[in-house]
Amino acid sequence: MSDLINWSRIKEDPYFQRLESAMTGIRREMDRYFGDAQAAFGDLNKQIAGAGTYLRQFVPNVNITENDKEIQVKAELPGLDPKDVEVKHQGNKLIIEGEKKTEGESQKGEVHLWESAYGHFRRVIALPEEVDLSKIEANFKNGVLSVKLPKKAESAQSTRVDVKS
Repeated sequence: MSDLINWSRIKEDPYFQRLESAMTGIRREMDRYFGDAQAAFGDLNKQIAGAGTYLRQFVPNVNITENDKEIQVKAELPGLDPKDVEVKHQGNKLIIEGEKKTEGESQKGEVHLWESAYGHFRRVIALPEEVDLSKIEANFKNGVLSVKLPKKAESAQSTRVDVKS
């Protein structure tokens, strides 16, 4: 196909030369524009990535399920030990708190991306009156905290109501 087109003749055409000159000028201006912007911002991406390390706070994901006998709360706490987590109740509130500590290793290389979050966390979950607070059980396994909140015996039983017509 390239043999059929006489490129040397097209390049000599004044219209093509003006078009090529205009495109070269546009490209030069775009390179200058983006070069100036990059110089002005410097290593902004690295600065933002570094700031994100300090701005991110660890908040565990929590799932709450319920059946006739109990309410179950599961909190995802990856990388934590049971000694780093405290489970307690105050009134009708379940409180899960602790701290995810930073890794003790010093970074020898340049950090390109840091998505891990660290720091103190506290989750407060309101509990219904039907929970028997004296029988709460907590279990920590494979980074997942499971808290079983049994319901009081009288609330676990369903009561039938007769509807009169």
